[in-house]
Amino acid sequence: MLLGPHWSGKSHTAYAALRRLTVAGYREADITVHRALDLKSTYEPGMIENTTAVTVIDDLTLAVDLVREATRPLETDPADVQATMALEAGALADAVARLSLLPRRSWLLIASSTERLRETVGQETTDRLLAVAELTELQQRPRPVQSW
Repeated sequence: MLLGPHWSGKSHTAYAALRRLTVAGYREADITVHRALDLKSTYEPGMIENTTAVTVIDDLTLAVDLVREATRPLETDPADVQATMALEAGALADAVARLSLLPRRSWLLIASSTERLRETVGQETTDRLLAVAELTELQQRPRPVQSW
């Protein structure tokens, strides 16, 4: 599991690790990569239950990150938008919970922190993930100075 703030290089690190797997002879057909934003809106349980040997979910905590890191008050969304967002959040949590229970599967989850992971997938799933995961925490990289 890769943890770290935005712009810390988590996705780059994950793709470098996948590259090492393929160079070592792992077939690309045995690796599935999901962006959490896409997965939560297209999710069906079979997508995870019938997944490849290695599954990557990038930007897992993005929805929570955006709310927690907002620099100004957020407007309340209409009820139908809130309902859709709740369904998508539940779908993502279900996908990760199912993935964490599959035998003989490897996964790489990319999130900002364990606290936000807990908000995204729930306490039980987070506990199950942390019990077996190798954690790598990346530090914030310095941002380039913008000269306007």
